[in-house]
Amino acid sequence: MMHRCKFLAQAWGAAFVAAACYVLPANGDTLLSGFEGDLSSSAGPAWSTSLTHSYTAAGATQGATAIQLTHGTGWTQNFTLDGGAVAPLVASSDKFMLDATVPASSEWRQLFIVMQGAGLGWTTAGQFDLPSGATTAVSVDLVANGFKAAAAGGDQSWWQVYLIFQGGDAGAPSQITTTIDNI
Repeated sequence: MMHRCKFLAQAWGAAFVAAACYVLPANGDTLLSGFEGDLSSSAGPAWSTSLTHSYTAAGATQGATAIQLTHGTGWTQNFTLDGGAVAPLVASSDKFMLDATVPASSEWRQLFIVMQGAGLGWTTAGQFDLPSGATTAVSVDLVANGFKAAAAGGDQSWWQVYLIFQGGDAGAPSQITTTIDNI
């Protein structure tokens, strides 16, 4: 009788944990930007850029459209999310994820994700080599890179996220595209 009660208690506990995990959102499971015809973010401030951009179904992984950015082949750091409202979101998340789509004409493309804010200087989260003609899920570990702790420990008055691109396409055009969605 004792074993049956212990088993039922353990089963009930497992069922409760499973139900709680099903109902509660994952830490950091927040759509920051879906690029449905605008540059808005759920953090409040909108993305800013002077790059030519359009909204396209090609490369959309969430919703109907993604943002296609036209940029130079060299280091292009002109796609930024800037504002104090971004820091609490970084502080409460474990991952920063996005989907990047590169055209088949690409010979090479790289994406760099940089964050800085109160308590954190300019910090690059790796180099992501994006394959030609494919959509790539990019993930930055905010804990391992120190972003989460810095955002939580700073005064949260300002925080910036930069998406930086460089690459080359067949025929060596001076302007190339990278499509971003589901940040």
